[in-house]
Amino acid sequence: MIQRVFFDLGLTLAQSDIPSRYVEYFKKLGQPIPLEKAQWAYHLANKYFMREHRGALGKGDPEVLRSFLQKVCRELELPQLAEDLYFLALKDHRPPEWKAFPFTIEVLRDLKNQGIRTGLISNWDPSCRSVLEQNGLTPYLDPIVVSSEVGIEKPDRRIFEKALALSGEDPENCLYVGDNYYDDGVGASQVGMDFCILNPPGKLGIEELELAWCVPDIRRVADVVQALNNGKIPRGSACTIQ
Repeated sequence: MIQRVFFDLGLTLAQSDIPSRYVEYFKKLGQPIPLEKAQWAYHLANKYFMREHRGALGKGDPEVLRSFLQKVCRELELPQLAEDLYFLALKDHRPPEWKAFPFTIEVLRDLKNQGIRTGLISNWDPSCRSVLEQNGLTPYLDPIVVSSEVGIEKPDRRIFEKALALSGEDPENCLYVGDNYYDDGVGASQVGMDFCILNPPGKLGIEELELAWCVPDIRRVADVVQALNNGKIPRGSACTIQ
């Protein structure tokens, strides 16, 4: 029986303002694009890097940023603007702003009301606790295990083992929910934990994976838990919720 759900943070419980900044940058470059298109390109670039450059994102490496923005521009069919976009982003010293999805707290509260405990396992820098506090998420997550605090990053099984030890849970009673198969799915499965991958636009960006069990966002997690606990999804096969 699933008794605890561990969550990732970025693009799982919270979203960033990076796509909206792309809208700002392209407007400055005389090539305005709608937010939806910026979000689409960001999604595809993010999924590409998760597969081809695992562990590279979020480290503050300027060359990784350059490569990422080149991919964004290719997806937008604006490759000629890649260097200009890079220099605008490089000069923008605002830290990314992460805000909880409008439904995040409600989902966490509903899980708690159903008797499902929740926790966090996240690859994040030392700002993680501040992001959680600013968004009112801390009271709903226990334990909170952050890579920068424990010196281990997903998909290393030890960060999942750390969370299990702190929670006192058996991995067979846990579900891990995140947006990155290569960190979240691979890592969780190494310790015998079921996992569920989030991907809002269906298979877009993860076509290389045979995963019929993606869900759009965490609002479907309660359905996943119920299906696992009722035997409608075979344990170890993750989530067949459409």
